[in-house]
Amino acid sequence: MATAAVVAAVGLAALIPHAPIRAETQTRNSLSLHVEETTGIRRTRYPVNAQVPFPPGALARADQVRVLGDDEEIPAQFSAGSRWPDGSVQWLRVDFNASIGPEETRSYRVEYGPGVSAGAGPGRGLALVEDADAIQVGRVRFSKTAAPLLASVSYRGEVIGSGRNGFAVEDTDGTVYELGGDTGVTFEIVRGGPIYVELRYSGRVSLADGAEVPFVVVVEMPNSKSWVKVTASVDDPARRLRQLSFHSPLTLGPRPWVWDFGTDRWTYGSLRNEEASVVLTNEVEVGGATGWRVETGPKGQERPYETTGSTRPVVAGWGHLQGETEVIAFAMDRFASAPGTYRIALDGVGQASFHVAPAAPLTRHVLTVYQHFVGTPVQIGAATSPPSMLHPLVARVDQAHYVASGLEPPADR
Repeated sequence: MATAAVVAAVGLAALIPHAPIRAETQTRNSLSLHVEETTGIRRTRYPVNAQVPFPPGALARADQVRVLGDDEEIPAQFSAGSRWPDGSVQWLRVDFNASIGPEETRSYRVEYGPGVSAGAGPGRGLALVEDADAIQVGRVRFSKTAAPLLASVSYRGEVIGSGRNGFAVEDTDGTVYELGGDTGVTFEIVRGGPIYVELRYSGRVSLADGAEVPFVVVVEMPNSKSWVKVTASVDDPARRLRQLSFHSPLTLGPRPWVWDFGTDRWTYGSLRNEEASVVLTNEVEVGGATGWRVETGPKGQERPYETTGSTRPVVAGWGHLQGETEVIAFAMDRFASAPGTYRIALDGVGQASFHVAPAAPLTRHVLTVYQHFVGTPVQIGAATSPPSMLHPLVARVDQAHYVASGLEPPADR
């Protein structure tokens, strides 16, 4: 009997070290994340920016997560977008890259809990270096004041020149105000890489009548693509503003520079001297009628070059500007999506400008512009970069997970 008791005790002791492993397994929860391509374009290492909701207390820390595809861990970046009152994560930002075919949907498994941590490195990541006045993200340098915004884009040579640089608003009297400047701007690194970087500027614009309007400028960069996404939002409850614009001074070497716009005819031409200018304008009436026109000529004296005519009035709000060694693909989000006037202007000095003026005064103005900086010869797939930038991959979790968290799915773009 004594021998049996000893054997039983030894057997029980042998089981004790396994108890923590079973407890860890119980806390390793998982959910499905579905990524969908909706535009009909093959994506290669395309950024996925997912927002995953969690019930209170379900995820204590943003680093207790990993992403798996086909049972293999995928390099990913995690950060808490918001938290519950108890400090646990409410919305988790999940950033990674996916290669996916046209109109394909792929599912990934997100594991989370106290026993989980990401082990896969990011591969080629974005290096972020901050100093007193600016921040360097890869090859792109930004000021900390939002005006100027892009201080440097060095690919094979400097791409950013002198000129208007950043966002501006125009009031109903025609006075223009820059968003940002030397004082009064709060700068924040929201996501610090290495897979995805997000910078945030916030401040206020003082108008001529003494009123102030708040603004936020957001800059985003993925590690897998050489583009910069910039968004400005301006709150204007008194409806004092009539236009929001973005300006970027480019230097592309010796002219001529070739330009094109994403119309249904693929409109193109060239800028041959400093005085040259091309302007794309699309006007959307309140009743829904729309039409575009392209005008070229000396700046301030542009004449009609191509118009909607009797064909389909399609224009996508994107295009390219190409010099001897550099190409900038650009895209203006939600171009001609609501009543108003939309305008993209390029000139022979290198000034690129993007404008949106709503048909009726708004209480909130928003403008998003993408710029994709590539070298020549143009890499495979660069021709489709503007449409792909404007139509990011859609990422969502199962509906049951939204219900369990008590949160609504993110709104479609």
